[in-house]
Amino acid sequence: MDAYWILEYVKVLAGYTFLMFLWPSVVFGEYLKGKSKRDIFSFCVTVQIVMINTVVLMLGLFGILHIRLVAILFYGIFLAAVLRKGWFQRLLAGKDKIKLQGIPKVKGEWILLMAVVGFGTLYFSYGSFQIHSYGVYDVFLHHGWVNKLAEGKIFPNGIYPEGMHCFIYCLYALFGIRIYSSMLYLQSIHIAVFFLSAYVLLREVFHWRYSPIFVLCLYAVLDIFGGHSMYRLPLTLPMEFGLHTQFLCGAYFARYMKKTGPEQGKRTDLFLFAMALAASIASHYYTTIMAFIVCVAFTFIYIKKLFRPACLLPLFISVFWGCMIGTIPILGGMIKGIPFQGSITWALNQPASSMASEEVQESTLENTEILRGPLDLTEEDWEVVDKLPDIGQKVAKGVIKTEYFIKEMYESGYQKTFEKERGVRIFQITVGMLIFAVLSRHKKFKFIGKANKEYFSIILLSFLSIFLCASCREKSWGFPVTIPEHRFCAEGFLMTYAVVMMPVDLLFFVASRFHYQYIWKAMSYILTAGIYVLVNYQENFHEFLFYSLNRYDAAAWVTDSIIKEFPKDSYTIVSPMEESFQVALYGSHEDIWEFLKKSEDEKYTLPKEHIFIYVEKKPIEYHQMYFFHGPKWLGLSKNSSIRATEISKEAAGEDLAEYIEPMWGPYAGGRTVLESKVYEYCRTFSEANPSVLNVYYEDEAFVCYYLKQDADKPYNLAGE
Repeated sequence: MDAYWILEYVKVLAGYTFLMFLWPSVVFGEYLKGKSKRDIFSFCVTVQIVMINTVVLMLGLFGILHIRLVAILFYGIFLAAVLRKGWFQRLLAGKDKIKLQGIPKVKGEWILLMAVVGFGTLYFSYGSFQIHSYGVYDVFLHHGWVNKLAEGKIFPNGIYPEGMHCFIYCLYALFGIRIYSSMLYLQSIHIAVFFLSAYVLLREVFHWRYSPIFVLCLYAVLDIFGGHSMYRLPLTLPMEFGLHTQFLCGAYFARYMKKTGPEQGKRTDLFLFAMALAASIASHYYTTIMAFIVCVAFTFIYIKKLFRPACLLPLFISVFWGCMIGTIPILGGMIKGIPFQGSITWALNQPASSMASEEVQESTLENTEILRGPLDLTEEDWEVVDKLPDIGQKVAKGVIKTEYFIKEMYESGYQKTFEKERGVRIFQITVGMLIFAVLSRHKKFKFIGKANKEYFSIILLSFLSIFLCASCREKSWGFPVTIPEHRFCAEGFLMTYAVVMMPVDLLFFVASRFHYQYIWKAMSYILTAGIYVLVNYQENFHEFLFYSLNRYDAAAWVTDSIIKEFPKDSYTIVSPMEESFQVALYGSHEDIWEFLKKSEDEKYTLPKEHIFIYVEKKPIEYHQMYFFHGPKWLGLSKNSSIRATEISKEAAGEDLAEYIEPMWGPYAGGRTVLESKVYEYCRTFSEANPSVLNVYYEDEAFVCYYLKQDADKPYNLAGE
C-alpha cells in the first residue's frame, strides 16, 4: 500500500476525530459532565453535524463564507473553552490530569464491541485502500458541491441537504485536508458510527448487554444475499453519512417512552432525539423517512402512553424544534429564492410516479393474483364463494388476500432476499418470535413478558425491510416505491439479524437470572468468536464488496501527483469528467470530448504552461462492477478483472456520434472510439511537433501525455 495514501487516511482520521468528538467534548464539556458514554457519543455525532451544517450554510446565506473565517470561529471557540477550563495552567503546574468527557473506561464489553466494530469497519472500507477512486459517479457530483463550498457558494445546484458537504468543508478549512482524500476515506471512518449507533438502539431492545454485539458480529461476517446496495455503505454519500441518525432517533424515542418518573433524564432523551432528527434532515431526506419508520415501529408498543398529554406534548415540542433546527438553512435558502435541487423533486414525485406506472396492473392484484394465485381454487370453489353473503364474501376474499400476501412475502421476500434455505430459517424465527411477543403480553406469562420489551418493534422493522425489498422487485404488487430497495436494505438487514438473535438473547436473559455472571460473560466472548468461526466453516462468509468502476486507478494517482508537483493554476488536464472534480481547486480541466471537437477548428489553444492528456490504451467498460480481493480472514475474494477493450485506428475512424448514450454521453458506449481518436490525435500531433509531447506516465492500460509551453504563446492544438 502506498505510504502517501496511508498518510492521507491518517490525516482524515485525525481531522475527523478532532472535529466530530474532541471539539464538542471540550466546548460542551460542562453540559456533558456526568452524562453516560451513550449520551456523550450520541451528542457528538448529532449536535456536531447540525451545528457545522447550520454555521457553514448561514455564513453562505449572508455571503461571508470563507475558509479563514470558519477556521477562526472553530479554533477560537475551542481555544476559549480550553482557556476557560484552565487546562493549560494546570498542565504546566503539573497538578491535575486533563480529563475529557466521554473517554470510556476499558472493560470487557467495550473491548469486544470495539473488536467487532473494527472488523466490520475494516471489511466495509477495505476497497478504498485498493482503488483510489470513487465507487460510484454520485460521489464525484458531491465532491463538486464541496468544491463550491470552498469557493463560498452554497446550494450550487439548488437546495439540498448539505450536512456531509459542510463537514468535509470544515476538514478542508481547519486542517487543509484535501477534499479528494476526505471524499475517499471519510465514510470508511464514519461507518463505525453506523455500527455504534445500531448498538445504542439494540441496547434498548435486548436484555443481555452482549446481545447487540452478537447482532453486529453476525452482520459483519455473514454473506448477505440480495444486498446489492451494501457496497454503498463505505461510500462518502449524504445518505450513508446520515444513516446512524435513524437508530439514534429510535433509541431516544424508546428511552423517553419507557421512563415513567416526572423527569428522570427525559429532557436529555428528548434533546438528543430532537438533535438526531435535525441531523437526519441535515444529512438526507431518506434518512428522515427512515427515522420516521423506526419511530413508528416503536410507537405501536407505547400507543396508549403516547397519547397522554403529559407524554405527547413534550414529544411534539421536541419534534417541532428538531425539524425547525434542521431546516433553518433550507428555509433561509427558500427565502432567498433558491429552488430545490432536482433530486428532491424526483424523490417527492417518486411514489406518485411509481403508482402511476402500476395503473395497468392494479386489477391484477385485485383479480388475477388474489383470486387465482395462492389457493388455486377451482370454478366450483368460487361458485361457493359467490353464493356467500356480502360479509362472507369479504371475509373469504380477505383470507385469500392475507394468504397470498404471506405466501409472496415468504417466497419473494425472505427466500429471494436471503436465498432459499437461509430465508426459510429467518422466516421461521421471525414468526416464532412474533408469536412469543404476542403471548408474552398475556398475564399468565409475566416472567417472559419482562424479556420481550421492544422485540415487536424490531420484528416489525425487519418485516418492513423485507417487504420493501420484495415490493421493489415484484412490480406486480402495485405498491408505490416510498424508499427504493437499495436505500433501505443496509439497515433493514441489520434489523433482520437482530430478530435472528432474539432467541439467544432470551437464553442469556434466563440464564443470567441464576447469577454466575462471569460465566455468561465468558460464554458471550465464546459465542462471538463462534459466530465468526461457524460462518467461515459453513462457507457463508461474506465476499468482498465491489465498486462501480469508471476509471483506472492510475488516473486518480496521476492526477494527485500533478496536483502535488505543479504550481496551482499552472496546468490543464485533458480527460473525461471524473478528473474535473479532483483538480477543481488546483488547476484547470478540459473535457476530452470537448477537446476533440475543438481540435477540429482552425485554431485551438489552452493557455496554461503545462498540458496533460489522459488516454486509455485499453478503454474501460464504464460503470462496471469491480470486486475487491483481500485476506481470507476478512472476506472471500471473487475473481475480478477490469473489463476493457483495445484502441485501434479502425475505431478512431468511426463516427463517435453513433455511440453516444443519453446519460453518460461518449464515456460509456463510445469510449473505445473516443480513446482511439484521442490516441491518434496525440500520435499525429507528436509527428507534427517532434519532442514536444512527452510521456508523463504510462502502463499497459493507461498513458498520460505531457506538454510544456509558454502560457503567453501557447501551441495551436487544432488538428491538421
